[in-house]
Amino acid sequence: MKRKVIWSLGSLCFSAMVCAQKSNPNFTSVKAVGGIEEYMYQPNGMNVLLLQDNASPVVTVQIVYRVGSKNEVLGNTGSTHLLEHLMFKGTPTFNKKSGTTITDVLQNTGAQLNATTWYDRTNYFETLPSDKIGLALQIEADRMRNSLLLKEDKDAEMTVVRNEFERGENNPNSVLDKEIWSAAYIAHPYHHSTIGWKSDIEKAPIEVLKNFYNTYYWPDNATLTIIGDFKKDNVFALIEQYFGKIAKAPNVMPQPYTEEPQQYGPRKIIIKKPGELGVINKAYKIPGALHEDLPALNILGEIIGSGPSSILNKTFVDSRMAIYAYAGASNFKEVGLFTIGIGFPASSKHEDIDAKIAEVVAKIQKEGVSQDEVNRVVAKISAQTILARDGSGVIASELTEAIAAGDWTEYVTGVDRLKKVTPADVLRVAQKYLVEDQSTTGYFIPKQNGSQIEPSPQANKYMAENGPYYYRHVEEGQSHNAIPDIMPAPSQQNYNTIETALDQNAGGKTATAYKREKVQGIDVVYVKTSAKDFVTVVGSISLGNFSNENKNSMIPSLTAEMLSQGTVLNDKFKFSEKLQKLGVALNINASASKISISFKCLSKDVDQVTALLAEALRSPLFDKNEFENIKQQFIGNTQQNLNDPRQRGTIALTRNIYAKGNPNYDLTVEEDLANIQNATLEDLKAFHKKYFGPASMHMVIAGDTENANFNASLKKSFKNWKGGVSEPLKFDETPKTAAKTEVVSIAEKPSAELFIGQYTGLKRSDADFIAFNIATYTLGGGFAGRLMQTVRDNDGLTYNITSATAGSSMTGGYWYINASFNPNLFQKGLDATMVQVNKWIKDGITAEELENKKTNLIGSFKVGLSTTTGLSTTILNFIERGLEPNYVEQYPKDIEKVTLKDVNDAIKKYVQLDKMIIIKSGSLDKDGNPMK
Repeated sequence: MKRKVIWSLGSLCFSAMVCAQKSNPNFTSVKAVGGIEEYMYQPNGMNVLLLQDNASPVVTVQIVYRVGSKNEVLGNTGSTHLLEHLMFKGTPTFNKKSGTTITDVLQNTGAQLNATTWYDRTNYFETLPSDKIGLALQIEADRMRNSLLLKEDKDAEMTVVRNEFERGENNPNSVLDKEIWSAAYIAHPYHHSTIGWKSDIEKAPIEVLKNFYNTYYWPDNATLTIIGDFKKDNVFALIEQYFGKIAKAPNVMPQPYTEEPQQYGPRKIIIKKPGELGVINKAYKIPGALHEDLPALNILGEIIGSGPSSILNKTFVDSRMAIYAYAGASNFKEVGLFTIGIGFPASSKHEDIDAKIAEVVAKIQKEGVSQDEVNRVVAKISAQTILARDGSGVIASELTEAIAAGDWTEYVTGVDRLKKVTPADVLRVAQKYLVEDQSTTGYFIPKQNGSQIEPSPQANKYMAENGPYYYRHVEEGQSHNAIPDIMPAPSQQNYNTIETALDQNAGGKTATAYKREKVQGIDVVYVKTSAKDFVTVVGSISLGNFSNENKNSMIPSLTAEMLSQGTVLNDKFKFSEKLQKLGVALNINASASKISISFKCLSKDVDQVTALLAEALRSPLFDKNEFENIKQQFIGNTQQNLNDPRQRGTIALTRNIYAKGNPNYDLTVEEDLANIQNATLEDLKAFHKKYFGPASMHMVIAGDTENANFNASLKKSFKNWKGGVSEPLKFDETPKTAAKTEVVSIAEKPSAELFIGQYTGLKRSDADFIAFNIATYTLGGGFAGRLMQTVRDNDGLTYNITSATAGSSMTGGYWYINASFNPNLFQKGLDATMVQVNKWIKDGITAEELENKKTNLIGSFKVGLSTTTGLSTTILNFIERGLEPNYVEQYPKDIEKVTLKDVNDAIKKYVQLDKMIIIKSGSLDKDGNPMK
């Protein structure tokens, strides 16, 4: 059935391509697969991929250069990544002197933008309102050949990138992973990590970067991808207008030809640094992404290391040997590693874990896997492939990796390759590649500097970082969250069925209408969009005054985690396998104030997933053995916070702003560990009995709701469900207002965290909130914030610096700044930050900044609503605050109403220099000086 749909799309694309060629003969059709059309722009050899979807007025423009860190040699490692940073510094058209920086110009349209560098490619992208597509194409064409690449910019950006390197060095898993690759591949350029060696980052001359740029940044080494709302004839005209002046590369682009020599025995590396968990990563050499054996290796990784039913989970986690376990194959173009990773309490011996891994591998190589296991993985990935195509930005990101691997059609046909894999194939690749002599084993041995709380000998948690560790990190460059941080006065709620049209420019995937009604006591909002074949569901249950009435704040999180550990109808393995076959991740998490629920599924599977959700919420098994596993999992995860400067700094900040009993007050890591130890199964059962129920439950479903009978599913699965609480919050609102500086000392951390903050008392329902939020966003929101443009871009002192408002939506909130600095540059970074804060308080923001930020916030709000996830989450955010879903139409209007006087008055009213809380967290002594 799927193949038939693809061919139908391909036929439509072929007709469209013929028409396109007639209208613009410079674009030659190459092929069309799965609705994606490939063209070659003949004048300069640039590849163009088009995927048209006019359902929502949003488009993603992305350019992928087929150059990555594998193209570097000794002496210029990290050049691809450093050059990527410099590509944002401007051109003769877009630059700081003229007030038209690339980040300013794009963010002022509401764009979400960034770039990432990896082993095989570099990509630059922006998701923005579709009427600005010409601007995105102009910028990408301009910086392809006209980037300034000035020495002064390189000198400032070098320290920024060095701080990014140092932030990675704070993470034990990142350090171990880098060392394993460098030991596994001694000749192939995958040997060095994408960010490069520190000395190369510090010393690379600008001439080296210019040479790299002039070698690889040409149209015939690039793929331009445009996804979303556009008209083809208009796009062809714009591409020709901006890229038509750029010639092909004048020379043949050099490619690495070094081949990895034969490995004649196992390799081993050992890292000893401060930490709380021991880690073993065992990596085996495998071929590149398009090799015929990769589908079987990917399935092997899923069977071995994904989910409660995985072999590693049953072997290590359920036996309480480890905190987490995972496995997976890299999918790089040329070669790669199949990695098995285990994290375990520091009291365990690395050699014992290592020996057990060898036993597991030997058993797989002898017994193989079952057809049912293969079928389950293929079904999971097939469903997730459809579910992941939610928004142009996500599709562009997935296409990037297929382009880098050497064949973009893999994005469409990859699932078909998986479907051909047999158990015999999986057994064959396990025997062929999981060979000890072709392995590299890494030990991370923690030097514990933190709490002396003795962990119990049980464990259960998957903690590995998911996905590739890109440079730069996408999440740190987005312009604004789709969820507005506001709350006007609550409107009167009406739970009768309501039908209201949504503004098509505001709704995601052309939201046409919403319906709100009570179903089995649950407040439900349905939002129909043009998304095909899938829906996103989000929900929440309020915990009322739990945090004020209970001493153990870990009980909600422990309870939520137990919901996935089996029900009275299905043990955890059967429950997990049912979800896996549907390709669904059912997320139930908890804070001290609410239970949060989310899942995405195919429309046809809504009934099954809803039944499983109800089963988890209503009838958890509360197995004693699983509870002991969960407690140890939480202990292992929480202990890691002892050596995390960011976590420790955040905790110190809130403890210096709020009194104990306020929802925004954080316990120390040691207090959290004690609470985990002291929690009992009876505590969890009592909590579940009191707080789980429909009394304060909200749910939002967005997407293809016509083919998902959510109403009937809820009525069937939640019939006669009672309970829950619905009560106004009561808490200690008294703030701590005295200025204070506190140092949190953590040894051997090359990047330290700065927090500056104070209590504002602002609730999201307050009249000043939007004005103050705009003020804060102007100071430190995204690349175009003042702090990023000065402390980062001008001074080169930090990789990331932001300011924001925070706190529970129903309480008086706080304002803060967060930045990372090398300990030796910490005081300089603090001084530079305070210069900007003083100026912000004294002079406020300008009229031009206000108009730019209004456009930015409104535009990015609408861009954020272009996915079912963004739309449903935003509406849930509104209704939790007592608003109606159609506030998506009002929010932009409320931003427009704000005046310059409103903003500048709010700054002076809510931020006082004599009340600043300053937290210094990292390798700093008690006086805030660098540790020796």
